[in-house]
Amino acid sequence: MRTNENPAVHVSPPSSVSVSARSPVRFMDRTKRARIQVGATVLVNGASGAFGSLAVRIARQLGAARVIATGRNPALPGQLGADAAITLGDDPDLVKRKMATYFAGGIDIVLDYLWGPRARSLLVAGAKAGPAGRPIRFVQIGSISSAEIAMPAAVLCSSAIEMMGSGIGCVPLDRLLAAIKGAMSVADQIGLELPY
Repeated sequence: MRTNENPAVHVSPPSSVSVSARSPVRFMDRTKRARIQVGATVLVNGASGAFGSLAVRIARQLGAARVIATGRNPALPGQLGADAAITLGDDPDLVKRKMATYFAGGIDIVLDYLWGPRARSLLVAGAKAGPAGRPIRFVQIGSISSAEIAMPAAVLCSSAIEMMGSGIGCVPLDRLLAAIKGAMSVADQIGLELPY
């Protein structure tokens, strides 16, 4: 809103209404792009944020057998129902070891809300530690950490990682509308509310 006292534009933080309005697009990320199947193992990178926290709960609702969450708040993933967590503020070597251990155990889908150095670390860990030939669908959704990463070519050349982005331009309008309907249905079924 523009005021007479200050010609600068003031932008309010997102309200629950504006976050909810974007939630169907994020639901589409998990259903249409990520294709979460019953029994899948899903890693949510950035589960401490509003959309990441919703992703943990929605992945579980869609049938994920195991959900691993990364975030800066060590308590939040457990509160959301994640099976395991990687605290991003921990010692970097410990974080890399945990990532490698989880990928060695088999991760099917990564929902990435951060991009930047943490996404790069996940991609490298997946390429190095993931079971040979087992696809890892890496869906880049947000870029709160950084808009760019430098990644070794071997991440894609020597692994079964499938990278894709997700956002409004990734699917046709009819599929977006179907995702909105699906998001509202799931939200109603599980009484989904943002914890913020």
